Amino acid sequence: MSDCGYQSVSEVYLGHDNAVSVVPYSDIVDRVIYDMTNVTRVDASVDLLTSAATGDDITASSDDTPTTVWWDQNGTEWRIHFKVGLFVGITPGDYKLRIVLFDPTHTNGLVLADDVQVRVVDIP
Repeated sequence: MSDCGYQSVSEVYLGHDNAVSVVPYSDIVDRVIYDMTNVTRVDASVDLLTSAATGDDITASSDDTPTTVWWDQNGTEWRIHFKVGLFVGITPGDYKLRIVLFDPTHTNGLVLADDVQVRVVDIP
């Protein structure tokens, strides 16, 4: 949530390659980017904003084929990308995206974020 009282929502299209890209910070206040050199896997899950149930989220991983989650480095900045509109079982709606990183230090996973808002839009 921003200090202005609104949230940024990324919009992607159902069945298309549009990606949500996230810069992973280890310290967002000081804008220190998380070093993903040793990251072995990134998991993602999306849950409808209107969902009150547990366990009904849709999951994806950088280990999946075809690739819907991946990361790269642009200069000194790491970025994680998610093709949410291609996650298996996704339908149009407003979702919260949870991002979990795995590396030798975080073998059980480090939750980077669990509130990135994504809108999946159906194309008529």
